[in-house]
Amino acid sequence: MKLAWGRTAATIVAVTMMFGTTACAGLTDSGASPVAAPTTSKAPEPKQLLLDSLAEYDKGVYGVEFTGRDNKGSAAIDATKKQAYLKMISTDPDAAFTMEILLLEPDAYLKMDMGDLAKQVPGMSQFNGKTWMHLDKSKITDADSLGIKQDDSDMLDLTAMLKSAEAVQTTGDGKYTGTLDLTKGEDTPMTDEAVVRALADKASAVPFTATVDAQGRFTDLTIDVPAAGQTKAHKLTLKVTQYGTVKIPAKPTGKSVVEAPASAYEMLNG
Repeated sequence: MKLAWGRTAATIVAVTMMFGTTACAGLTDSGASPVAAPTTSKAPEPKQLLLDSLAEYDKGVYGVEFTGRDNKGSAAIDATKKQAYLKMISTDPDAAFTMEILLLEPDAYLKMDMGDLAKQVPGMSQFNGKTWMHLDKSKITDADSLGIKQDDSDMLDLTAMLKSAEAVQTTGDGKYTGTLDLTKGEDTPMTDEAVVRALADKASAVPFTATVDAQGRFTDLTIDVPAAGQTKAHKLTLKVTQYGTVKIPAKPTGKSVVEAPASAYEMLNG
């Protein structure tokens, strides 16, 4: 997701309950049948419970909304059908744009609205937000530059992000707190490479709050990023809006789609 999440602005993990049990044989009188001692179980640690909440997410069918430092957007993922859709809006006043990426195996499509910039820069006139551009994947040198992979269930790199969590605690109402290492989960839509570099050592322990619903499913994450360099303190958010079913745009046809120009590949491969 280097283009969509990072450069422009943005592992399926098997999770199981970890129970420790202890048992010992009870002492009995001579000739009596042995009596089993009571079995005790150790409750999972808060961090493991948080990782366990990704079990439904790991199935690869979900919708999300997110906000970053200078962007916001949404995504619909159906890894079972190898389909994915991403929409991101850059709110950076110096680089405002709207981008949509649609993956319908084996095809890929891009739609961008560069606003006034599209009129000013040669070769950018088709980046007007009105037409889908069909992409030839063989011309894209870095598959990650599309921002999403339709056959990857962990589109948001949440597993790596949450596995980096430390000092995790729960309030008992489905909320978890702790710190995250922002150098992990580099493909999440929320993190900004420039901010992570500016944070330096502070990037390894940034406060977060996460929520799990009554069914034990991960629902949202808020990261409180401290000030770094010229960047003010800000929040990063991610919310799962639905599980199990999503609506992905239909394949563009007719005049609504054109072949992508060379400038599109230059941008993606940049």
